[in-house]
Amino acid sequence: MTDKTHYRFALISDVHIDRENGGKNTYFIFAEQNFKRALDVIKRRGCDFIISAGDQITNASGPCDEWQVYRSIIDGSGYDGQIYEALGNHELRSAKYGINTLDDCVRDFIEYTKLAEKDIKRPDGAPYYLRIDPVFGDVFIFMALEAGMDVNSLDNFSEKQMDWVEAAVEKYTRKNRRIFLIQHANLCGYGAGDDISAPAYKGAIRTHDENGKPFKNNLRFKALIEKYRDIIWLSGHTHTDLADNVNYSDNGGRSCHMLHIPALAGTTRLKRTEDGNTLDRTFREKASQGYIVDVYEDKSVFSGINFRYDSIYPQFTYTIPKNKS
Repeated sequence: MTDKTHYRFALISDVHIDRENGGKNTYFIFAEQNFKRALDVIKRRGCDFIISAGDQITNASGPCDEWQVYRSIIDGSGYDGQIYEALGNHELRSAKYGINTLDDCVRDFIEYTKLAEKDIKRPDGAPYYLRIDPVFGDVFIFMALEAGMDVNSLDNFSEKQMDWVEAAVEKYTRKNRRIFLIQHANLCGYGAGDDISAPAYKGAIRTHDENGKPFKNNLRFKALIEKYRDIIWLSGHTHTDLADNVNYSDNGGRSCHMLHIPALAGTTRLKRTEDGNTLDRTFREKASQGYIVDVYEDKSVFSGINFRYDSIYPQFTYTIPKNKS
């Protein structure tokens, strides 16, 4: 064992740059200032790179203005490290309203994230890709929600994507590589990001439709994270605050490590009711949360942080071994 850090990265999700109708109907009103603060903190803490687990933009009126704001904040921040983004459901939202097609949304995502092909391995035109750490060989697999905005009623992954990710996981597991899997949306009533016993968030991925018909590729994803239990799956989507303590799960050892990332734009809270749980949709401006991650030879340490105040939460720090055995 060793305590020498291999590298450090920042882990964020749900940035939600929001300029709906030119800013007249903005919902995530703290998104831009919180993103600016986070980049400043990340720079001061010496992170080698940033991972964003999806929903960089909100995309209700078309994406271009929001993507341009997203890029301008990065370019003006003084942070010169790479940001690796996953495709969330909000990047596809304008297709729901007929403003763009799904293909248009994917092309915008690829264009504005500006990932250099030398840094990643991306199938031609696909929104999913793979990065291998050039020094230590750790593998980062960035999946993509391909089907549309409403992930709870869709088979979210193409067969092509699932073939690709299954092959990659099998290949690098055989090589005993550490694998980080970044996939934006959680599974309903399963894993991290929501109360498993009484799920509050209705917009999570389902494995079957309302008539009981299986979503084939959603089921393949679930089988993947149950088969390869050393994967560290990083998701966002529900915006649930660290204080609700639903941030980590491995289903009692029956699945991979699952870690939820609260929203950078501002978190929401689980609200207990007599009928179960709901989410309080009033986003908390001063709770702009994520993780600072230190990777060692035998473990990864995820330290919960409030980027608004550059404040680490010791009680929400998770140490995940490279190998469960």
